[in-house]
Formats: sequence, structure tokens, C-alpha cells
Amino acid sequence: MKSLTLKSGILIVLAVTASMIISFTSDGGLGIQSISDILFMIALAMVLIGAALHVVQTGFFDGIVYSFKRYFRNTAKRQMIEEDTSEIHYRLDYDNPITYPLLMAGGFCAILTIIISIVLVSS
Repeated sequence: MKSLTLKSGILIVLAVTASMIISFTSDGGLGIQSISDILFMIALAMVLIGAALHVVQTGFFDGIVYSFKRYFRNTAKRQMIEEDTSEIHYRLDYDNPITYPLLMAGGFCAILTIIISIVLVSS
């Protein structure tokens, strides 16, 4: 748990720093709204990458990959039907240690930017 929190914290600091650098070098200047907009885009990218890694990691596509491999290996339809007595034993061993920190950091940054946007609009 400590490692997960540490990795998430590092990703949050990197995201905020990157949004400040991008905001400073862009035409918008170093304003809170510009930083918030860029931070939201970075957070969205982190959440999307983390979600894609999670889907692959949980084995959602294992059956599809197994079917394609089996189909291309056995070109004769009769041979495929005869060998259809076994169950799926194909499992992709893929575990990425950055998946959950990406999801947590991206979610935190997205919520932070939503709060900043609400504060900016209400004032």
C-alpha cells in the first residue's frame, strides 16, 4: 500500500509540474485556468492508459486471443471441431505495477481540476 501511495504521489507531482511547464511555455501564460486545463488533459490520459492496462491485465481478451491462435493454427474446420473437447487454458500473464497508481493519480488530478473549475466559475 505504501508503494502504491508513493508511486501515485510521484505521478501527481510529475503531472502538476508538467502542466505548469506546458502552461508556461504556451501562449496562455502561467494562469490557474491554463494549468487546470492542461492538468485535466494529463489526468484524462493517465486514466485512459491505466484503464486500458487494467483491461488487458485482467484477461478480458484472453479468450479472443486463444480463439484466433487456435483458428489460424488449425485451418481445416473438421479438425477444429474434433479438437473442441478441451476448455480454454490460455492465459496471458501480464502484470504492470504502474496500472493502479496511474488510475489513482489520474482520478485525483481529475477531481482536483473539477474542484478548481467550480471555484473559478463561482467567483
